[in-house]
Amino acid sequence: MMQTGPIVEPCWPIYSSFHSILDQSDLNVDLCTRRKYHDFANPTIITDDFDDVRRWLCDDDQRMEEIPTDSYIWSPNMSMNSNDSCTHVPYETQSSMVNKDDVMDVESQTGYQNLLMAHAESTGLGQQKLAEVIKKCIVEKASPNGPAIERLAFNLFKCGENQEQQYLIHESNKNFKNAFRAFYEIFPYGRFAHFAANSTIIEAVPFHAESIHIVDFNLCIGSQWPPVIEDVARMNKSLIITSIKHHQYQDSQFEQTKRQLCNFARSFGLNLKVQEIETAQIAKILDGGEFVVFNCMIELPHMGSTRTRLEVMDFLKLAQEVLVKNKGIITLGDGEDFDEKLKKSSDFSAFFNKYLTHYKALYESMEWGFPSYLNEARITMETLFVAPLVSSESWFQKWKYGRENMVFEKVLGLNGWPIILESLNEAKELVKEGESPYRIRIEGDNGNQMVLEWNETPLVRVSTFTFELYSIIK
Repeated sequence: MMQTGPIVEPCWPIYSSFHSILDQSDLNVDLCTRRKYHDFANPTIITDDFDDVRRWLCDDDQRMEEIPTDSYIWSPNMSMNSNDSCTHVPYETQSSMVNKDDVMDVESQTGYQNLLMAHAESTGLGQQKLAEVIKKCIVEKASPNGPAIERLAFNLFKCGENQEQQYLIHESNKNFKNAFRAFYEIFPYGRFAHFAANSTIIEAVPFHAESIHIVDFNLCIGSQWPPVIEDVARMNKSLIITSIKHHQYQDSQFEQTKRQLCNFARSFGLNLKVQEIETAQIAKILDGGEFVVFNCMIELPHMGSTRTRLEVMDFLKLAQEVLVKNKGIITLGDGEDFDEKLKKSSDFSAFFNKYLTHYKALYESMEWGFPSYLNEARITMETLFVAPLVSSESWFQKWKYGRENMVFEKVLGLNGWPIILESLNEAKELVKEGESPYRIRIEGDNGNQMVLEWNETPLVRVSTFTFELYSIIK
């Protein structure tokens, strides 16, 4: 299912210091003096900066004081009283999935965990009546102000009738542009994925190649490509960025992104070509003399949209067809680590549990990155960038699709392109490994996967592929 947020003016916050994102007048200034990946990828965040975050996430300096407590978007008063009893479960079952302790202890983290797993198991077994009863109990109790597992439960069941959820979304969207800039800058998910893919792309370009052609599955606002533009300009090569045309997007977003990317490229003396083309036309525009990159970023929280795995598979099949005749690589960034979860899941409840663990870690990592007095700013970002990816129904559909389709590289016969040690070390600097709960690992065939973890739970996996002939003769 396609989900889209408001159009965002391309600003590539990766290139600005944290302070500069607070001043919109700085966003389009000094684009010619940007630093290399490891220099700008890890902004220093100090406590005083968050006071500014609180201000610019509001419409004006007075807004937080003007909103009454009982109607304030993040007021704990909006959630149900923790002493309220949960709805009685009027359903008899021979299964031990649900017991009285689960229902009575719903306010505890263990209670939420047990109820969520009970819902997944009943869904997997086709016991829809039981699943609906459990869902109702969770919806009535969950709040966006609780611990990570409760906030996750709050967003898992989006049915449209929950006024609290709708109000959160409505109010958060008022701050979408500023929230996007801060989210991308503060949290490492998107910056890590873009760095891992970009560093591999630049390393893989043959010396003799005169032109580089990037085919991007989901261009969005183009925040991935300024570092590549800068490096290609230094290499004295030409660059084309082709965006796959998705009819769900408004054309104005692409035109804005195109203009910003081309202006940035001109500041480095690079004559960049940016175009948008239907998938079926891609093979016709490649002349065989270019180094071709097929880039696919999916389910990264900052992207504001989701794509079906079938669309991704079609894109990778296109890449396979093209790279049989053209030299190039594939870069795939997955914010849900879908294939690994699928390979290690025997049934839907196991698959659901892995997704639950994944998003619980994501919520916890965001909470770790924010001081408690900025709880409302964090909830705004969770509502805009994480909640759209959290859906019990969507997870079930992904599991069904995965059972019918093997993992990408096995279907397509892809071979791993190894990630170099220098990129690994720079990625560790990006997340301050050793000083934070984030870790970076190398996995996969030939060491072709770089994984961002939070307390040993994978958050983002970036994989790089090619075909055997080209991997031997570079």
